[in-house]
Amino acid sequence: MNDKYLAENIIFGNKVISDLFLHGTIESKNEKVYLAFAKSLSEVVKMHYEFYNEMETLGFYNLTNVDESKIKQKKESLECECSNCLEEDD
Repeated sequence: MNDKYLAENIIFGNKVISDLFLHGTIESKNEKVYLAFAKSLSEVVKMHYEFYNEMETLGFYNLTNVDESKIKQKKESLECECSNCLEEDD
C-alpha cells in the first residue's frame, strides 16, 4: 500500500465517523449525550480539515479552479432542471 491509498482510506473512515457523530448530535435527547456528540463532531471535523490540508501539501489532494464559464453553464442547466420540476408539480 502506498501513502496516498492509506490517506484516502483515513479520510473515508473520518467521513463515516463524522456522519455518525452528526446523527448522534441531532438525534440526541439528553443534554449530556448531545454535548458529547457535538464535541466529538467538532473535533473530528477539525481533524478532517487538518488532514486534507496535509494531503494537499503532500500532493495527494489537489485543488483546481473551475473556469467561470463552466460554473455559469452548470448553473443554467440546474435552473432549467428546477423549472422543469416545478412545471411538472403544477
